[in-house]
Amino acid sequence: MLLRLAGERARSELGQSVSATTSQRLKVSREGLLLIKSFEGFRPRTVRRRDGVAVIGYGHTKSARADATITEAEAELLLQYDLLPIVEAINNRVSIPLNQHQFDALASFIFSVGIQRFEGSDVLEQLNAGAPARAAEALSGWPDRVQPPVDAPYRRRSAERALFDAAPDQPAPLDMLLTAPVRGADSRTEAPDDGAPATIQVLRHERRATPTLNDTGAVVFIGGIGLLAFAAGVAAFRRVLAGQQATDGTVVIGGALAIIGLVFIGAALWNLTRKRNNKSAV
Repeated sequence: MLLRLAGERARSELGQSVSATTSQRLKVSREGLLLIKSFEGFRPRTVRRRDGVAVIGYGHTKSARADATITEAEAELLLQYDLLPIVEAINNRVSIPLNQHQFDALASFIFSVGIQRFEGSDVLEQLNAGAPARAAEALSGWPDRVQPPVDAPYRRRSAERALFDAAPDQPAPLDMLLTAPVRGADSRTEAPDDGAPATIQVLRHERRATPTLNDTGAVVFIGGIGLLAFAAGVAAFRRVLAGQQATDGTVVIGGALAIIGLVFIGAALWNLTRKRNNKSAV
């Protein structure tokens, strides 16, 4: 019921925001939605953020209840519902014309820091002073309201600034925004121009390298387990040869332990050899 009402209101008010006045009133584009969704992440059920606030879907908090679940389509409807007051705030409070990229960047920024903080921010002050370049610099100095899971509090601001500064007549692909040089509170410090690649934080949607078993301690531990298993297997066979407990079960257990021990020992030796080769190749 809540989702249906939210969806109907979102469609109604988003339509009114475009046609109710003669001046141009923008709304968040698909590119802007993708940027917000990328940083918010999809939560199929209610969880608690680091600040203790219950959240579901793409950063929705108002109707998040314990044990609630949601689909991605429903979460996007709630996201559009949550963007309604943000769209209204930008259209009503910013006095200079904005292009679509600038509007989308501001929507993502406000979704992150909150409307009240935006209304009292130097970002809005610089915009209304007719200085969008200074507004972009000011935007870069605002960390996320909730500390993100990775140590990159300005990663989102950097992507939003890249979108804000993008050419209005050119598309702004999400990959380009997510790999923009990170700017901190000192947003006037530009990225190095010596050709060196910028350091990019690994985001949750990027593929991480598959971990390999190359830690010496782990390898030694596995080798030790292999030796113990092999020794137990050999001991079982000795009992069989000595005529003690010479049962089929003893033979099977002894053989299995010996094979497992050899596999573990082989894996340990292989990893140690590979690690030694990697060191010599560096």
